[in-house]
Amino acid sequence: MLDHVVSLGFTALLLRPSLLETSTSQIDSFRALAEQAHERGLRVVVRVSGALGPVTGAHVHDDDRFVVGAERSGEGILERAEAFLAAGADGVDLGTIIPPEVDERTDLGRLTEYFTILHGLVAMHVEDGILGADVSADYPDTMRHHLQEDWLHHLRDDALTLTRWDVESLTRHITASLAEHDRFGAPPVWRYLPSFRLSAATDPGDGRRWFDVAGEERRRRGLSMQALMLALPGALYLRQGDEIALLDQDKPEAAMELAALVGAHAHTQASQFGSPLATVRHATRLRRERKLATSTLAFVTGLDWCPPQALTLLVRDVVVLVNTTDQAVALPEHASVLLSSQQLDQKDGLLQVPPTTTTWLDAATVR
Repeated sequence: MLDHVVSLGFTALLLRPSLLETSTSQIDSFRALAEQAHERGLRVVVRVSGALGPVTGAHVHDDDRFVVGAERSGEGILERAEAFLAAGADGVDLGTIIPPEVDERTDLGRLTEYFTILHGLVAMHVEDGILGADVSADYPDTMRHHLQEDWLHHLRDDALTLTRWDVESLTRHITASLAEHDRFGAPPVWRYLPSFRLSAATDPGDGRRWFDVAGEERRRRGLSMQALMLALPGALYLRQGDEIALLDQDKPEAAMELAALVGAHAHTQASQFGSPLATVRHATRLRRERKLATSTLAFVTGLDWCPPQALTLLVRDVVVLVNTTDQAVALPEHASVLLSSQQLDQKDGLLQVPPTTTTWLDAATVR
């Protein structure tokens, strides 16, 4: 698993070892894993809590647990975090925080006290450690509290999860997330799918979000959103299995079975040009080379060759085109394609970007 993560071009691994008892010799197995990760240049962040289901949509009250297995709430979160940090963890993650708008038992003031203690624990054990959590942009006041008061290194929101599949919604959600983080001097942090498995029983949306389609269209949208996210400035989080376009409905429940399945698909896709795995690896390489993580972002409109119904971004020297229309978009004659989430077509001597496809272009070759 560790070698696979390294091959993707990612630099950290986020785990939730919820069944591991930190007060027993089981912690030695984590210590060994952390050592192996560090030998490969990987950092290890441990999730010690977090909602098990959606905090938005119709199913918010179906499962209100935020600790499971050997995890404990309250002071138990701090004790568990300290144990993993002492065993070699590079950071602590609290997962999805259930907002007080959903559960009145959530005390933001008390949470801020916990985060203050966790900041101290991380600083005591790790140089440049990471403290992270997930919040929902659907509760802006709560999100702003965490940004302003808790100063998390990685505060992920669900902007890309809750967007719809159209240029207006994508633009609005990306703009809002960037603006909120920038307002408090926090780096943007992205994920395009939630930590839990999407199903009819865990749908965090209203039936009109980008993922609310079935079959091949759902897979194509997922690959397109993944390619979009990989171009955005800031930090990125990718779920296990998404790099090989494995849909949630096809993921086995057992963690070891999922790891084996991902490994088998990765082995097959590694030699396939343009496969989901190859695209992720290529994207992370371009992201490093072109320094996209630290770039600014601009929305581009008024291009003669691009319909206004498609999303176009400029990230440093890369134009990112997300074709949210139902028609192919013809690229300019001398356009240099850096990456595409799907195979491009050709017509009348011009490359065509099919619907539901994200393409990266060298900005110097398109106007």
